[in-house]
Amino acid sequence: MKTGKPEIKELYKIKEEELEQVYGMMTRAFKNYVKLVGAFPDWEDRQAAIEMVIRFYGAFDFRYGCAYSLDEDLKEVLMIMFSEEENYTEERFRAAGSYSEKFYAAASRLSEEDQQRWWDFFDEVDRTEAELAAIPEKCLYVDLLCVAEDAQGQSRGSRLIQAACRYADEVGLPIMLFTNGAEDIRFYQKNGFKIIGVTSSEEFGFENTYVLYEPKQRGVQG
Repeated sequence: MKTGKPEIKELYKIKEEELEQVYGMMTRAFKNYVKLVGAFPDWEDRQAAIEMVIRFYGAFDFRYGCAYSLDEDLKEVLMIMFSEEENYTEERFRAAGSYSEKFYAAASRLSEEDQQRWWDFFDEVDRTEAELAAIPEKCLYVDLLCVAEDAQGQSRGSRLIQAACRYADEVGLPIMLFTNGAEDIRFYQKNGFKIIGVTSSEEFGFENTYVLYEPKQRGVQG
């Protein structure tokens, strides 16, 4: 089985010193993130919650996986890791730097009640995901993929995910991720993914659609 970090050589590997630029781009691109609307209906609260997501999980993804773009312009980002690294523990989040000063600065824009709601929201995401039977035991996991606002509609997202799919073919592992909204689901289906399950939460008003890309060959890596 392939171990370590995914090495997609045809993509530009984002450096640690570029993360602030990437986080800013992602926060702006996700400003209308549909999954958080039910939990944070207030616009300003939702922007703080989105920045928290990007900084907290982005740091984890970068530490245990890799962040890629098409080129040094950083107009898009793909964060990907081997599923063995998708082990969310307090110790691993702290080691990754998820609890940064800028994460806490974003959190301070929320009330204490809404800060707790943020944690409860992602606990609920993890809980509902654990109920899915179709998730493969070993796969490549894409946590974050987005394209800058001024670069959308140029097939940049498709080029990113297609490069990841070619890498999946090379190492013989499926790719799994979850997405939201009909347009995003169609995007992944167009790029060779199939729906393997849907989770939802009445409490927080979200619905996650899990999609899977099956590699053209399996078990290439021993």
